[in-house]
Order: sequence, then C-alpha cells, then structure tokens
Amino acid sequence: MDTVTSGSMVAPARNAFREQQWREAHERYLVCARTVFAELGYHAATVADIVAAANGSRATFYAHFRDKADVAACLFERTLPAAAGIYRRVAELAVPTREAVRAWLDEHALGFWLRYGVEVEAVNHAMAADPGVAARHYQWVLDAARELSPHLAAWTGPHAEVGLTRASLLVLQLERLCYHWLVRGVAHDREQMLDILADLWFRELALLREGPPR
Repeated sequence: MDTVTSGSMVAPARNAFREQQWREAHERYLVCARTVFAELGYHAATVADIVAAANGSRATFYAHFRDKADVAACLFERTLPAAAGIYRRVAELAVPTREAVRAWLDEHALGFWLRYGVEVEAVNHAMAADPGVAARHYQWVLDAARELSPHLAAWTGPHAEVGLTRASLLVLQLERLCYHWLVRGVAHDREQMLDILADLWFRELALLREGPPR
C-alpha cells in the first residue's frame, strides 16, 4: 500500500513540473517573438529569428505554435485581459455622460493601442494572411463587445444578436481607427479625435441602452 501511495504522489509532481516547463518555454518564445517583431517588423521576421532569439529549436517552436501567424495571434491573446478591462470600465458607467466617455477614451482606451502597438501590428499582418487568425480576431471583437453587456440589457430574445452586432461594430470602429492612428502613425489631432470619438460612443451607448426600436 505504501508503494502505491508513494507512486501516486510522485506522478502528479512530475506532470506538474513538465507543465511548468511547457509554460515557461511557451512564454519565452512569445517574449522573444515580441522583441523580434519590434526590431524587424512582422514581415521581415522569420521563425528562425524567433528560435534564435529564444535560444531554442525549431522542433520546440513547432511544438508550441503552428507558424509565425500563430505566434502573432498567441502574442496578441496575452493582451486580451487588458482589452477586456478597458471595455469593462465603460460598461461600469451606469448612465455615461459625454465627459465621462471622453475621459475613458483618453485615459484607458487610447493607451491600450500605444502600449500594445507591437502585438496589434503583428496580429493585423497575421490575420491578413491567415483566415484562421482572422476568425480568431473576430471572436476577440465579439468578446470585447460582450463586456458592454450592461448596456445591452434591453437587447433580448430575437434582438440579442442585433444588439451584440451594434456593440461589435462600435468596438471594430475604435480598433480600426486606433490601429491606423496610433500604431501605423496616420496623423490626427488628438483633442479633435477625442471629441469625435466621445460623440460617437456617447450617442451609440445611449441607443444601446434604449434597446431595439418599438
């Protein structure tokens, strides 16, 4: 009995160690991929560059990722908790004022694209070339839109999908603008853009709270 008990205790520990090794290797490749993408750009970077930066092997890389597009997608997925937190903040505004919405955009939303520009740039290139990554990206947009659920309470039953689509378009609009503006560097006047975005979001959030037309 003692032998069986001892063996059953050792196996989970060994599995846990292997799982930790896997997570550490996965994270190392993601960190190194971010560095490589930042230095070389997504298109110029290769799997060999990422492997070399991680001091690893191709076999280990492909045990974790399908290809360069997959590693870009996984890299972006690490930002999703932060992205969800952004939309959760505006969802917590029970009755948003235009001023509160503008402050949210200025303090939280725009900062996300500035902080995660490397990840955003990489995933945009990846999804342009890989339909699978594009599908994953659209699911991320839907998940972000669902964070606005307090404003979607009136969109129930057959109207639920319409409400979610409206919220998703709002998220997509902000994402596309910030990508071209804050990541790609298309020049815009910040204060003017904040005013425009605040008007759009304030108006749309009010329409979402009103629910479907009767």
